[in-house]
Amino acid sequence: MEFSPDGRRLTPRRTGEGTRVLKNVLRRLRIGTRPAPPEDLLRSIDVADLLKRPQRRIDQRFSRRLVEGKRVLITGAGGTIGSELARQAAALNPQRLALIDNSEFNLYQIDMELREAGHGERLFTSLTDVCCKEHLDRVFDILKPDVVLHAAAYKHVPIVENNRCAGALVNVLGAKLVFDNATRVKAEKVVFISTDKAVNPSSFMGATKRIAELYAQALDVAQNETRFVTVRFGNVFASTGSVAPLFARQIANGGPVTVTHPDIQRFFMTTREAVQLVLQAASLDPAQKSVLTHDGRIFVLDMGEPVKILDLAKRMIEAAGLVPGKDIEIRFSGLRPGEKLFEEVFLDTDKLVATGADGVLLASPAMIDLPLLNPRLGEVVKAAREGDRKSLDAAVHALVPEFSPALGEGHGARQAP
Repeated sequence: MEFSPDGRRLTPRRTGEGTRVLKNVLRRLRIGTRPAPPEDLLRSIDVADLLKRPQRRIDQRFSRRLVEGKRVLITGAGGTIGSELARQAAALNPQRLALIDNSEFNLYQIDMELREAGHGERLFTSLTDVCCKEHLDRVFDILKPDVVLHAAAYKHVPIVENNRCAGALVNVLGAKLVFDNATRVKAEKVVFISTDKAVNPSSFMGATKRIAELYAQALDVAQNETRFVTVRFGNVFASTGSVAPLFARQIANGGPVTVTHPDIQRFFMTTREAVQLVLQAASLDPAQKSVLTHDGRIFVLDMGEPVKILDLAKRMIEAAGLVPGKDIEIRFSGLRPGEKLFEEVFLDTDKLVATGADGVLLASPAMIDLPLLNPRLGEVVKAAREGDRKSLDAAVHALVPEFSPALGEGHGARQAP
């Protein structure tokens, strides 16, 4: 999309040739041009076309029963997933909706949005770091939530790879403190939002999420008052820090679009799909005599086939009315530390079972009993607090043997797992 100097939008034909002709005409007329903002490109994209599958519509008839009249607490409520959880939960008539986040601006945004939508009377917002036990304890004491949706995490693979102590504190200690508080106040359910990067992890971020999964599983087995459910999904399209906004910004700037490897693939889902899965998984009744009585359960979404990131880049360039390789260069930058060519949602040894909910499957990964897990968790937290990278790597590897600390030192895992 182009603009004249007075800000009027000029609409070229949605072909690379049309764009080039218009640019040449504007240049000859000495009219300045600039690309449309990346936000406009993202809004104009047909996500189903980019992902080559229809967006899944998950049956949410039981979601209202989960939320209505309940005290609901959402951690990481200012993030992409957390804020969408807040929107959908607010619409389901909770008694109280507590939003906590350590980002003042993100918390302000979702707080104002929900207040403007008429949900102010039931809102409770707290600028809280999930690693701060004293503050978190007070929040749980005040609210005494029935349902906890834990979305707070550090998720960016290369950043966490180079900031392992901080990543371990948020993703392991933060999860532990949230889960411990939930059991202390006897919450009915805790839903932990995990990632496919926790499966056979090559990244430190993925390994920390797997450790949090292990703790949720162990707590679910060890006691009967608070049910723990883990929901594992792939990359959320257009989420903060994800590849789609990066490509949109690069296209808006005239390129190049950077792809790490020509063969890299990822599973994708939309924010709506991700949140629907979370609420669907949380609403499934574990009291029924079925496969859902399995303790330490982890739900995964059938996300279809993985998408090649190179194909995604080409489709986004074409969606902007440009020609890949002509109007916009695609440049390969190399795998980053901790990256894999292929992600997995479950291991080959996991037994997947249908749940009766459309597209939602139940996995049964290996577990560690709580008495064995707790001292090892303590070693992870101690090393992270002391900034002892060597001891931290060893402690994480002891809990997640498939993770090799040396992977993060190189240029990513170049072979499919």
